[in-house]
Amino acid sequence: MSPKLRSGLLIAALAITLGAVYWASGLDSAEEAVEAVAESKPRSSPAGDVRVAQGPSDLDLERLRRAPSLDPSTDPFALRDFRPAPPALRRPIARPAAEVEPPPPPPPQAPPLPFSYMGKLAEGNTTTVFLTMGDRNLVVRLGDVIDNNYRLEEVTDTTVVLTYLPLTVKQTIPIGAK
Repeated sequence: MSPKLRSGLLIAALAITLGAVYWASGLDSAEEAVEAVAESKPRSSPAGDVRVAQGPSDLDLERLRRAPSLDPSTDPFALRDFRPAPPALRRPIARPAAEVEPPPPPPPQAPPLPFSYMGKLAEGNTTTVFLTMGDRNLVVRLGDVIDNNYRLEEVTDTTVVLTYLPLTVKQTIPIGAK
């Protein structure tokens, strides 16, 4: 499209728009504008008969009015919870009473001994035992308490007996007869 033709079309569209505005401002009310538009262009219904709007008296404006909703979901300022809904609780399947009760927990047991036997020294009535615990070397005698958890109870030719104090359980470390 040439620039001259385009300019001419734009000027013509502007003139038509200004003319329509001038004509509409000359009407006394909006009712006259509705009647004028209705008379200039008749509407046809799907059935084929021509219906012309006679004016605002044909419209039932009361049907267009809505009562204010009391539903809180229509309030844009209402508090909302966007967390997912909690899962539905499932009812357990009925089982015999013997299956429902869990077995009792096992009684507490002492942990395995953290000591390794290194040797012993017997001098008269006193016996000293040499133990290792990790990277620590321990020198203990009968009745000594180690780390508030173990007490040396008895030393024989084949065993060293320690008591785990929190549970008062006796544990033994086997030693070879020498």
